[in-house]
Amino acid sequence: MKDLMQVAQRFSKWADKNDSSYSAWILTPQFAQFREAPQVIWLGSNPSGNAMGKGLDAWQATGDDIQEAFNAVMQCGAHAVASSVEVNAPDGTPGDGVVMFTQCSIAEGSDWSKAVAAHKKYSAAMRGLGAKNSNWMFFPMLGGTTDRGFDYWGVSTFNNWSDFFAAYELYVNGGGWQKGMEALKGVATCEAGSPSVWDVKLVRKGAS
Repeated sequence: MKDLMQVAQRFSKWADKNDSSYSAWILTPQFAQFREAPQVIWLGSNPSGNAMGKGLDAWQATGDDIQEAFNAVMQCGAHAVASSVEVNAPDGTPGDGVVMFTQCSIAEGSDWSKAVAAHKKYSAAMRGLGAKNSNWMFFPMLGGTTDRGFDYWGVSTFNNWSDFFAAYELYVNGGGWQKGMEALKGVATCEAGSPSVWDVKLVRKGAS
């Protein structure tokens, strides 16, 4: 990880000049099936497809030496693109903390817009109970597996583990799961496997 962070610092300096809107985080699994989960995820984000395309062009033109440094410290078995939908987002770019990914499927007769509205209702209900969650929906777009058994990820972020497990307590014993069932009923299900939860380290905060 120390080696990876050194390369990440080089990348951040490169992005300052070549892809200023790009944000990046390093995720490591805390609660997952470790035989299945990758040891590390590099999660990058641009505010638009236009910005992402320009950044990728710049990377292919000038980032070869940093790519070689990345290749020397980690092996990446997948490279995929997802489109994110804000459900209940914080002010500014999320920093270090915790993120949970839940696999969700849209119900028959429903659609993605109804699912977004349901997640907004669910997220607001958890906030109303006292949880400190921020939420997105990630829709797989490019590079995903052909046998994916779900439609999107429900994504919840927290500033630290204290906030995460306070929300966990509210979900299990404070009425949260009932709120979730009520909000998502007939619209979507988020029961495809067990959620995975990751430690998050902010590598670079993109310019707004």
